Amino acid sequence: MTTLPAAQAQSAVSSRTEYEAALQLLRDASRAYYSGGDSALDDAAYDQLRHAVRVWEEENPAEVSPDSPTGLVADGAAPVGDVAHTTRLLSLDNVFDSVGLIAWGASVQRRLGNAPQGGFTVEPKIDGAAVAARYREGRLVQLITRGDGSHGEDISHVIGQIDGLPEQLTEPVTVEVRGEVAFTQEQFEKANEVRLAHNAQVFANPRNGVAGTLRAKDRPYRLQMTFWAYGAVELDVVAYLPAGATHAQTLAAVAAAGIRTTADSAAGLHIVGDLAAAQERVDAIAAMRAQLPVGIDGVVIKMNDAAEQAAAGVGSRFPHWAIAVKLPAVERQTVLEDVVWEVGRTGVLAPTAVLAPVEIDGSTVTRATLHNPADIRRRDLHIGDTVTVYKAGDISA
Repeated sequence: MTTLPAAQAQSAVSSRTEYEAALQLLRDASRAYYSGGDSALDDAAYDQLRHAVRVWEEENPAEVSPDSPTGLVADGAAPVGDVAHTTRLLSLDNVFDSVGLIAWGASVQRRLGNAPQGGFTVEPKIDGAAVAARYREGRLVQLITRGDGSHGEDISHVIGQIDGLPEQLTEPVTVEVRGEVAFTQEQFEKANEVRLAHNAQVFANPRNGVAGTLRAKDRPYRLQMTFWAYGAVELDVVAYLPAGATHAQTLAAVAAAGIRTTADSAAGLHIVGDLAAAQERVDAIAAMRAQLPVGIDGVVIKMNDAAEQAAAGVGSRFPHWAIAVKLPAVERQTVLEDVVWEVGRTGVLAPTAVLAPVEIDGSTVTRATLHNPADIRRRDLHIGDTVTVYKAGDISA
C-alpha cells in the first residue's frame, strides 16, 4: 500500500524547483525498490518522470545535479557494498517503441562508421535483480549484487536458494556469470504463502520481493528464486570462453556448463540480421508475455559480434552496444473504492479489492486479490487509499 497519488508523478519538468523535487522523488522510489519495500511510484510513473528529468537535463546541461540518478548505475540507489566487480556491471539504456529502437540503431551505426555486420540478439529482460556469480573450479563461491556497477554487496548467503545456478558444475570451470535473479510466478505465490505463515507482510510484487530476499540474512525461512544468465566474463585471468565469442556463443558455453540462461526461457534467444527483424521478435515476445512463467519488463537487443561490441564501447552507465525495449507496465497505482468477499479458486472465502479503473498492460483492471484479512490489517488498508496493483495471472493489490 502506498500513499502518494500517481498524479503527483510529474509528466514534465519546467523549472529548477520542479527538477529538484523530481530528483528526490526518483531517489525515494529507487531506494524503496532496492530495499524490497513499496515504492511511491509505479513503473509507468517512474519511467515517465525519469524521462521528463532527462529531457530537462538535456535542455539545461549547466544545471544538472552532480548526483542526478539519471547518470548513475541503478539510478544510484542500489546498496554498494565493498566487493569489487571483475569488470563493471552496468545497467541498460531504455527505449519505449520502434522509433526509439531505430534511433538507437542510428547511434550504433555512427559509432561504428558503418552498419553492424554481425547481427543482433533478442532476449527477454527478466524483471528481477542483477547479480554476478563467481565459479572457481566448478564450485559457486560468491554472489555479488550490481551495486554501483564497480562494487556490490556479497550475498553469498543465498547460495542454494536459486534454481538455475548450481552450487557445483559438472566441469571444473572458472568463470563469472552475470544474470538476473527473479521469482517465477509459482515461486512468488509460494513465497507469499510462507510470508503469511510467518506473520510477515506479503510482497507487493516479485521484483521487490527478490530485491529484499537477496539481502535478507535473518529470516527464519528460505525462499527459492530462479536465475537466468545474460552474459559472462573471465575470472582470475582464467580463459574459459572461446576467443572472440559472440554473445550467443557465450550464452551457449554458459548453458553447456549447466547454468540457466535467457536462451532457456520460454521467450528464448534469437539471432536476427537487422533491427526490423528484431522489432518483429520484440512484438512476438510481448504477445506471449502473459503466458511466461516469470515476469519480464522489456526485451533486450544486443549486437552479437564481440569486435563490434568493443568498437561501439560503453558509457558511464550502460553499454552502447545493447538496448532494452521497455514493455507496458504490469504495475500501476489507483484508488481502493471498496472491499468485497468472494470464493477463490480453492474454495476459500477471500477479500477482493474494488478499484478505480486503471489500465495495466493493455487491459482495464477494476478488481484485485487482497490475500486475507490479516494482510489487510498489516497493510493498514482503508477505503480511499492509493494502492499499487500488480498484474500477473490474477491481479493482486
